[in-house]
Amino acid sequence: MAHQKRSRAARVLIGGAAVLGVALALGALWLGSARQLAGLVDRGTVARVASLSPSPFGWNGTWLQFGPPLGAVEPGFVGRLPGIEPDFRVLDLTGPGPLYAPAAEIAVDAGGRLALSAGGRSLALGTRSGTIPGYGGGEDMPGFVAEPGDAASVTIDHGLAWPTPFDFGFMPGAATTWRRHVYYRLWWRKASGARLDMLWVADQPYDGVNLWRAPGGFLVRVEIRPAPG
Repeated sequence: MAHQKRSRAARVLIGGAAVLGVALALGALWLGSARQLAGLVDRGTVARVASLSPSPFGWNGTWLQFGPPLGAVEPGFVGRLPGIEPDFRVLDLTGPGPLYAPAAEIAVDAGGRLALSAGGRSLALGTRSGTIPGYGGGEDMPGFVAEPGDAASVTIDHGLAWPTPFDFGFMPGAATTWRRHVYYRLWWRKASGARLDMLWVADQPYDGVNLWRAPGGFLVRVEIRPAPG
């Protein structure tokens, strides 16, 4: 009888250890693939943070600046801010690593038209029109407006967050515990039917002290389609 009890207890211990091992393995698998799974979910659904006014906009030779927001803004996009600060409406042309090379080029022609080029194609975003205030109290930027007949939109979305329990900060209580992708999309259609589609993807960290911190992203897609015909 005592032997049977010991055998039963051993089986219970072995079974419990097996269950724990499976749970740990599944947990490790989830943590290792959570980022990729979140990216797959983002392809089907994202949450709208804000839509920005596409015109007028600024270009200072380094970055594009859009805004202000059109309509409601998801509160708490960064920290406890209720809206979108100007520095979160700034987009440059830096592509992803490892090269971090410009993914597109922008130039102003003799007629004052701002043209964006990539992949051997170009599209005029707008014409020169005064200046707009630079963010953070900086110098005013050259301003541009969409040409008659243009249709454009600038949107900011965030995706599904995934846990990052092994990201440790340098200050106590500021360890990153979650991350999510933030997507900036610029869509532009000319009266001729030519189209531009640009996508920036940012990685946004979260910690219990600062909440969602400022995202930093890269230009990952530039598609220019000529006018049909």
